[in-house]
Amino acid sequence: MTAYVVFAVTDVIDLEQLEEYRRQAVPLVERTPGVEFFAGPVTESLEGPPIALTVVAKLADLDAAKRWYYSDDYQKLARIRMGATEGFGFIVESWSGFPA
Repeated sequence: MTAYVVFAVTDVIDLEQLEEYRRQAVPLVERTPGVEFFAGPVTESLEGPPIALTVVAKLADLDAAKRWYYSDDYQKLARIRMGATEGFGFIVESWSGFPA
């Protein structure tokens, strides 16, 4: 099942550092086979705390998502992102229906 790594940024605390993260993250994602991603400002928060920016990476399955997130290459970038922003991240798997 497809898995998504999602980062919800609630506050940007260092714009220059966030730009450095973006500068390095885009090429990493582009050279990772099978990953698709999108990012953008949140137009409207429907529930929960306000979110300024969301980044979503789509991978083939849960194992691929974990390998990508926990890879040495991404973990170097994660430290930059965590220093530049406040927020949270998670992995979600797609499935065809709600559990019974």
